[in-house]
Amino acid sequence: MKILFDTNVVLDVMLDREPFAEPASELMSLVESKKISGLLCATTVTTIHYLSTRVLGSAKAQNQIRDLTML
Repeated sequence: MKILFDTNVVLDVMLDREPFAEPASELMSLVESKKISGLLCATTVTTIHYLSTRVLGSAKAQNQIRDLTML
């Protein structure tokens, strides 16, 4: 099954935003275990980079985005 992840779902996981972080993490775990295929729009990646850099700093945001795109 292929799932298109919304920008906010990814940000919930990356920024640990409550109350949505736990269910969003469960979805990401399904991608990691290859039970579902996760998809992102190209614009989602740029938006995630911009917003997460403001919260996490450039280096940490880039590392998390790299990890995300490797799934």
